[in-house]
Amino acid sequence: MPRSDAPALSRWLEPERLERALGRFARNWPQADRRAVASLWHQETSALILPPLLLGRLLEGRAICLDPGRLRMNLDEQGAPSALHLPDEGGVQGEGCTGAGQLEELHERLLEPFVSRFAARTGLAPRLLWGNVALCIDWVMEVAETCQPTRLLREARLHLRDSDAGDGTRPLRLALRRDAARLTRRACCLRERLAMPRCAACPLAAQRDEFDLPTQP
Repeated sequence: MPRSDAPALSRWLEPERLERALGRFARNWPQADRRAVASLWHQETSALILPPLLLGRLLEGRAICLDPGRLRMNLDEQGAPSALHLPDEGGVQGEGCTGAGQLEELHERLLEPFVSRFAARTGLAPRLLWGNVALCIDWVMEVAETCQPTRLLREARLHLRDSDAGDGTRPLRLALRRDAARLTRRACCLRERLAMPRCAACPLAAQRDEFDLPTQP
């Protein structure tokens, strides 16, 4: 939708605009911890914008725009992220493209700027926000690989799980802890402060089976 009138994703990080958005979203949880509200809003934003970007690039090989100044987003009446508008552009990626490179580009151009500015505006720890993003990306790629495995997807998934790689995506890759039994966030997303059940990746959970599966953050 190249002519969308929705605000650019970057504009939702302007202090006054973000404060209004979070204030409207917080009405769903009167007197709740505002940091928990902000974390949930960030989770829902991630769940809205990351699937089409990841799938378009890793499954279809499209050079979809990652510029937060050109990606546009609407909120619904409750203040929740509701629609993403992509610019009408982007051809096919070059033959030398790799899944790891795609993840690094996503991190550099979109994720890191958004996480750092959102953390500064809300006071949330960056590692909490990286956990929101990493859990969403891990879920998208896991589901996609069962439906349409591609070389780019396989490479990106391996890169996300490589804790030893030395590139700039390290905060993203270290946001989750993996062992033979379970996948765990390193920082709780605070959703239980909104009287919501913990996710299966919650670091505070004693047993994974007690909680819902982390389908969407």
